[in-house]
Amino acid sequence: MSSSPSRECPCVGKGPSTLPAEINKAGPFQPALAKFCRVEPPLSKDELKELNALLASKKVLDTSKAKCKGKDGKPTGPFSASAANAKGDHTGSSMFGSWLRDNCIIAYGLYYTDPEGPGADDAVACLNSIAKFMLTYQSHKMELVINGLKDVKGAEPTWMDRPHIRFIGETGLEDT
Repeated sequence: MSSSPSRECPCVGKGPSTLPAEINKAGPFQPALAKFCRVEPPLSKDELKELNALLASKKVLDTSKAKCKGKDGKPTGPFSASAANAKGDHTGSSMFGSWLRDNCIIAYGLYYTDPEGPGADDAVACLNSIAKFMLTYQSHKMELVINGLKDVKGAEPTWMDRPHIRFIGETGLEDT
């Protein structure tokens, strides 16, 4: 018998009182989402299709405005941490950087949900920009840490020795 922990969620079958956060008893902010906001039973395939259609109709799943764009106005691959204005411009925000983790999650989601279409193309462009940034600006820091030549678990003076996790998506440059 395996000694590995159970993969089943401890909340399943025990009701909303066992969730780590309380469910809003007044319902979701958007009434159209009410029928989808529940713990049990899980959403059916038809309900997932209906939810997907609802989100798509409200442009919730549209990532085009989050794409970082170069000086030529063309997407550069990664996605910005900030919301864009109606023109897709991020310049009015202090959060113009692209975060490594967020972009990895977005790329995975795009590829997973659209492996043969434009989502996959966007995922590949995003990962290519991350790889270029990491190889160009961060590989030396990673090698120092991996080889034990830098200890980056310490106090603030060690922070700049750590591989950076935010970069400027429009240019691919390090965001210092």
